[in-house]
Amino acid sequence: MRAALCVVVRDLIVYGVLADMMKGRPAIYATFSSYDEVAHHSGLERADTLEALRKLDQQFGRIDQARAYAARPYEIVVLSDHGQTQGATFKQRNGYGLDELVERSLAGASVTGIAGGDEQSAVVGNAAAEATGKKQKRPKNDVSDHEVVVLGSGNLGLIYLMEERRRLTLEEIEERHPGLLPALRNHPHVGWLLVRSERAGPVALGGDGTHYLADGRVDGEDPLSSFSANAPRHLLRTDAFEHVADIMVGSFYDPELDEGCAFEELISFHGGIGGAQTRPFLLYPAHLPLADEPIVGAAAVHDLLLEWRRLLNGSGSAGTPPAQEQRTLQPAGS
Repeated sequence: MRAALCVVVRDLIVYGVLADMMKGRPAIYATFSSYDEVAHHSGLERADTLEALRKLDQQFGRIDQARAYAARPYEIVVLSDHGQTQGATFKQRNGYGLDELVERSLAGASVTGIAGGDEQSAVVGNAAAEATGKKQKRPKNDVSDHEVVVLGSGNLGLIYLMEERRRLTLEEIEERHPGLLPALRNHPHVGWLLVRSERAGPVALGGDGTHYLADGRVDGEDPLSSFSANAPRHLLRTDAFEHVADIMVGSFYDPELDEGCAFEELISFHGGIGGAQTRPFLLYPAHLPLADEPIVGAAAVHDLLLEWRRLLNGSGSAGTPPAQEQRTLQPAGS
C-alpha cells in the first residue's frame, strides 16, 4: 500500500509542476521523496532503491521535455537536502535502544522514547486523506508531563531532561545524574555528546577526550576526529538553537567501513554527521554563477537559489545558457 501511495504522490507532484509551467509561474518548487523513503528501509544501492531512482529520473525527463511547451523559459535545478549513511542500528548492535541506556543510567527517573520514524509518512498520510476525503488525526505529542524524553533522528539522539524549563548545564547534569554522561560518552557506539558547560560553553565529549567548541581547544583524544573538518562548526550552530536538547548524542562513525548507527530502526539514515549523509549535491545549468567561497549549510544554499532566481527573472544577467550544459556541485555541507 505504501509503495502504491508513493507512486500516486509522485505522479501528482509531476502533474502539478507541469500545470504550473503551462501557467507560467515565475518559480516552481517540488519535493520528490520516493528514493529517500525506499533507501531508509532497503539501503542505498538495493534493487528497489535504484528502481525508485530510475523512476525519479524519468519524471525529471518529463519536466525537461515540457519546457518547450511552457508559457515562459524555465531552468531546472535539482538538489538533495542531504545524503544518507548506512549501517546496523544502535538497537541491532546492542539489543537495547538509546532510551533504555539512558533510563538505566539515570538517578531515579523514567524515560519516554519517541521514535522519529519516516519523515515522509506525513506526506503519504496527507495524500491518502486527500484521496479518500478522510481527516488525519493529530498525533498526541505533548510530553510536558514526562521526566525524560529521548528522541532519535537518524544517528542523532536528543535527550531532554524535563526537570527544568530550560537546558541543564554540564555541571548540573553531572550533579543530578552522575552516571548518565559517563555511560553515554564511554559507549562504543556513541561518537560524541554535545552539552553546554556553565564555565566553558559548548563542549563535545568523547570517551577519551573533550573538544571545547568555543575556542577549538582539545583535551585528550578529539571526539570529532573521525568526522569532517566542518563538524565543530555544525555543533556550534546546533548549540545556539533555542530548543536544543540538554544532551545531543552522535553515533560513532567508521570512515573505513563508512558506517554509523541510527538511534531509530532505519538501515540508511541522515540527521547527524558522518559519511555521505552530510554530502548533498546541486545539479544546475552551467551558466549560472557561483560564489567563490564554499557553500556550507542550508541557509547558504537558500541564498544561492534566491540569487539565481533574481538573475533569471531579469534583475541581473546570468549569461547566455549553453544548450543542455549542466554542472554538478557538492556543497561543503559536511
